[in-house]
Amino acid sequence: MRQYLHHNDFGCISRCPSGCCLHLYFGNVALCLKTDELTEWRHVTARLYQQHAPLLPDTTSRCITLPGPVEYQAFVFTLEEVFLLHDLLMSAGLLLEAELILAGGLVE
Repeated sequence: MRQYLHHNDFGCISRCPSGCCLHLYFGNVALCLKTDELTEWRHVTARLYQQHAPLLPDTTSRCITLPGPVEYQAFVFTLEEVFLLHDLLMSAGLLLEAELILAGGLVE
């Protein structure tokens, strides 16, 4: 059984039973991420939001792109969707860091 780490109106993020990876579901897309890839995705989505938030006249326009895992593929978002994706990633990351601290591990 998967352990759900966080969910919102846009999707959810869960950990697979073996703990080897995270399953990220957002919109109509599902990705499998290694735990160490979570930090990179957190930074990318934060940068996307910071870059586009002050410039977009229409925050409901689907005009923010994030390169996909293969060439010639991109994910397209509204500003709100980028925010909700970042929320999923940040919340899951914070929960994983808290677990590590409670288990006596170190967090960088």
